[in-house]
Amino acid sequence: MKLAIQFGAGAIGRGLLGKVLHDSDYHVLFVDVYQPIVDRINEDGYYMVELSDHDFESQKIDNVSALCSTSEEDLEKIYEKITQAEIITTSVRVENLDSTSKIIAKGLEQKYPDDKKVNIMAFENAYRASDILKEDIIKNSSLSAEQIEEIATFPNTVTDRIVQNKEVDGKPVVEISDDFEAVIEQTKLDDPTSKPVKDAEYTDDIDKMLERKLFLVNGAHAATSYFGYNKGYKMMNEAFEDEKILADVQNLMTESGNVLIKEHGLDKDELENFKESKLNRFLKTASHDTIERVGRDPVRKLGENDRLVAPAIKAFDNDMPFDNLAKAIAYAFKYDEQSDDKAGEIIQFVNQNSIESAIEKYTGIKEEERKELFDKIVSEYQNIN
Repeated sequence: MKLAIQFGAGAIGRGLLGKVLHDSDYHVLFVDVYQPIVDRINEDGYYMVELSDHDFESQKIDNVSALCSTSEEDLEKIYEKITQAEIITTSVRVENLDSTSKIIAKGLEQKYPDDKKVNIMAFENAYRASDILKEDIIKNSSLSAEQIEEIATFPNTVTDRIVQNKEVDGKPVVEISDDFEAVIEQTKLDDPTSKPVKDAEYTDDIDKMLERKLFLVNGAHAATSYFGYNKGYKMMNEAFEDEKILADVQNLMTESGNVLIKEHGLDKDELENFKESKLNRFLKTASHDTIERVGRDPVRKLGENDRLVAPAIKAFDNDMPFDNLAKAIAYAFKYDEQSDDKAGEIIQFVNQNSIESAIEKYTGIKEEERKELFDKIVSEYQNIN
């Protein structure tokens, strides 16, 4: 049977990737740092998902196994399995790709030379995450970039599904919705005519799909968390139920949507339907989600190519409205959740320097290059209570 290795056995790892790989007739080997979930998967030989859109009907995901990446004994087995896999996927959060890449690099070193390539895909909330993973593997491997490209391909992806960990009868279960995205950059597959994951969508324009999701899903979600945090809310449903916040988020989605229409020629009506469906999904599921989780790591979320800053820059450069995007960026700079080290880093930098210096450092927006956008962020920041 075909082997797929999935790094990360969390809610997305099991609820999205594990399920679609299972449904594509792979044996799914999970690799995770957490020994108890590894033991549970191996003990049962399956795990359960609940379909929230079908009266929480249970579905068994079998033909699975797991190894622990923090076990020296298991590591050797993981390296060996990498030499046999047809697909390797990750959902470990982008900040953990570097440590994950060290394991994959070791496995690829054992695989080389091999006349069969493995498709390696990072399903992370980041722009071109597979490219990031590839660069990390090259950095951490004794193989050259050319040698790695002889045995592996790195299609970029888009991923999105509402998932929730829960416990039923003392066992972990993942609650999942029908609505999901698993988009794969087809032109970078080992066989560009193949469709190795049955329920995935395939595209030759990954940037269009990435930016649609990043701007309209991740961007709207993050903005809501920062607006809500400022008002003292703890849960995402509190923020979405605030009429002023909801209006600002809808206006932000309009600004980002206009950028997508301009940059990628997306159909306006289709985009409106996409926005409405995602917003309705947020409203439906927000009671499960904390503002702290969604707002986590503002350093990454304020990156030049990420969910808030990228559409703001593109809007400015195309002489399009950006007021609500600038407002969200300003509120992200005010996010001072004490449990979040990255938020603390930003707050400390602003206090020791200035908001102007922080904008240039974290967003890449320079006053001399994009003065109107830069000044709008500063103004919004100064007006926050």
